[in-house]
Amino acid sequence: MSKSVYLIGAGQIGSRHLQGLKKVKFPLDITVIDPSRESLRVAAERFALIPSRIQHRVSYSQTLPKRYIEKIDLAIIATNSNHRLAALRNLLKTAPVRCLVLEKLLFSKKSEYETAARFLRKNRVRTFINTGMRMVEHYRGLKNELKDQPFYYIVTGSNYGLVTNAIHFIDHMAYLTGCTDFSLDTSNLLTKPIESKRKGFLEFNGTLLVKFKNGIQGTITSFPSGSLPIIVEIHSPSMRFLLLESSEQAWTASEKNGWEWHTIPCPFPWQSNLTVPLATDLLTKKTCNLPRYEESMKLHLLYLEPLRRFLNEHSQKHYDNYPFT
Repeated sequence: MSKSVYLIGAGQIGSRHLQGLKKVKFPLDITVIDPSRESLRVAAERFALIPSRIQHRVSYSQTLPKRYIEKIDLAIIATNSNHRLAALRNLLKTAPVRCLVLEKLLFSKKSEYETAARFLRKNRVRTFINTGMRMVEHYRGLKNELKDQPFYYIVTGSNYGLVTNAIHFIDHMAYLTGCTDFSLDTSNLLTKPIESKRKGFLEFNGTLLVKFKNGIQGTITSFPSGSLPIIVEIHSPSMRFLLLESSEQAWTASEKNGWEWHTIPCPFPWQSNLTVPLATDLLTKKTCNLPRYEESMKLHLLYLEPLRRFLNEHSQKHYDNYPFT
């Protein structure tokens, strides 16, 4: 019997989830929901590009079903942050949902985080947040390498969408340290926000300093010019790690090998590939390597509130929301 999967939001990230669902090795009954006919058309084209021997059923609609249906085994909500709470509320009115994946950044207002938490507790939905560095082998494996060690975490790149991407690195730091308490220093951000590539949202360039309660620190920098690809560096007393995602290579050096650099291949898994083990695990085991909602909610709010305050300090407009996605 096919597993029921609902994909809410068929834009750039949603259509990649859809491609990943087609690669799952057992039959799925997939329903794709997006109010935009153009987004549904592009998603259908991208779905058709993926070869598969499995006979998945897929349907496309601009609205959720009006009748209450039996169950949804897995739902993925990949809308923009300002539409996500409404999408969640409407989804839970449609059917009981066994497992749910939410895209980041989660919501656009602080109050929406607790509202969503109540919905999810009431409906007993196993909910995970797609900060996917925890799923990538070469990032995940660092946890054992860094066990019980202090380390410094450095991210640099040019104009890559600091706000929308920094939550990935903060979540990865939390995973590596096992700590979810941190403070965010925004004093080295450039004061003028820029338009996000997603219409109606804002971004920043500059540097964020992240200080975890257990002493672990990191900096996340986006230069406003140049073409520097994203580079992730991690330094501890006994090892160094440097990864350049665009080249799909990493370099490591450690005390035990005399600090000589060694190159290791690190294929970068696109979302269409990450969705395969994600969906497979959730549909067969009802769990996965992503963080649960409660943990990610805490990380999001510790991250977004200082950003909102910084924005208000340097803007003529007062924001009671998070204009980021």
